[in-house]
Amino acid sequence: MATLADIAKAAGVSSAVVSRVINKDPTLRVGKETRERVLEAITALDYSPNIAAKSLRSARSGLIGILLNDITNPVYTEILRGAQAAAVRNGKALLVFDSAMGEESAQRMATLIAGGALDGLIIQASGEVSDSVIARAAARKVPTVLLQADLELDAHMISLPDEDAARIATRHLIENGHRRIACIATAQGMRFTERRLHGWRSALAAVGLDEAGLIFAPSEIDGGEAALAQLTAQAPDATAIMCFNVLSAIGALRGLNRAGRRVPEDVSLIAIHDVPFADVLSTPLTTVAMPLHEMGSYALDVLSREQAVAGETVVDKAPKLVRRGSVAPASG
Repeated sequence: MATLADIAKAAGVSSAVVSRVINKDPTLRVGKETRERVLEAITALDYSPNIAAKSLRSARSGLIGILLNDITNPVYTEILRGAQAAAVRNGKALLVFDSAMGEESAQRMATLIAGGALDGLIIQASGEVSDSVIARAAARKVPTVLLQADLELDAHMISLPDEDAARIATRHLIENGHRRIACIATAQGMRFTERRLHGWRSALAAVGLDEAGLIFAPSEIDGGEAALAQLTAQAPDATAIMCFNVLSAIGALRGLNRAGRRVPEDVSLIAIHDVPFADVLSTPLTTVAMPLHEMGSYALDVLSREQAVAGETVVDKAPKLVRRGSVAPASG
């Protein structure tokens, strides 16, 4: 395998120059032809840097951990894609953990953090015990970025325009003549839940409407169906339901179908977040698409800086209404 010395000899420069070209040292002052000779020699000799040795010298591994609360959730696909794109751009690699695997998985990640294996950590909190396990380890050892939820860490948080998304979804129902609008919310107490609640309520209040009903539910299909049953008992006259998560909306759609209630003829349904299969459901689901790819990218970029400064960044790309077949004008 070619070494720095081999590249230097082929290019007619010192090993130090080769190293600085490889690491894109902005202070290096060499001519364009010299730089091109070095790059050509790297290609011709098929040189690959020794990552392990580089990590020992720099005390950095190049690994960023990302903790999601359920990697089977399709909403997280775009977050991962955004983080991966930014990782490539910043010369990093992602190590993905799933907190749904339980405390054992969390403890394994905590061990890696304590051992200095990670340069940074992205946490998408779930409200479970695993969050606190990871948070305690991260607070001691590694720069951390939080997605959406505040875990009371000295960390940077990346948020989505949650209030705007809820307001857009609710206004769409109001514009279709709905006056009894119920809500299946995400986990109670989470910051993004509170912001979406504010958007839903402010849209209703702006036209003098009261809440038709409210149920908090897990962001999963079964949780959405169970919440639909509770909401039906709580607000039997609701003509529309706004769901804070697309998976719970799919569960609600399944529950409505099983109960013989037609969507959108009997009940209109809209959800925050979009997924690729939303338009192939029994009733194509109207959604509000969120900038998830950008959130993942922002998080990785923050950790790639020399210091991840505490604070909050709200992704500045606006949510987008995706009209499909699950919303129709209110009957009557």
